[in-house]
Amino acid sequence: MNMLLVKEKVFSALKNINSNDIIHTEVYQINQKKELKVKFLNSNSSRNQGVCFISENGISKNNAPKQRTVIIWQNELQSELILKCTSGFLNVFNVWEEERMVGFHDFKSGMRIKKEKDVLIYNCNDAYGNGDFNSLVFSIEIL
Repeated sequence: MNMLLVKEKVFSALKNINSNDIIHTEVYQINQKKELKVKFLNSNSSRNQGVCFISENGISKNNAPKQRTVIIWQNELQSELILKCTSGFLNVFNVWEEERMVGFHDFKSGMRIKKEKDVLIYNCNDAYGNGDFNSLVFSIEIL
């Protein structure tokens, strides 16, 4: 499975009776340079959890050179982080560490998204999640 940029939201093929839409990849259209504040709120998994950002025209963290793909791991971030994103499409999805590889878009994985004021809250299941969408909880605020 490749981490490719997509231009439309990707939904999980799994549909539970008690669930709303479960998203594999969230897609944003960034019209001008933006800053994103990313904050990890909770993790309830034995596997290291993270968030992957794929940008059409580049994204950077900590003023590093722009990259097409940035993964932020929950065990490496103490509080919040500011990402700088250029215009174009931006993909966001949850990832997790497996033996010597990054897991994503697999089995029961996916995200539920809710908006609280100007902050988007992502509740995520990794591939082994029990359906409570608490493998990772993070937020994004577009500044």
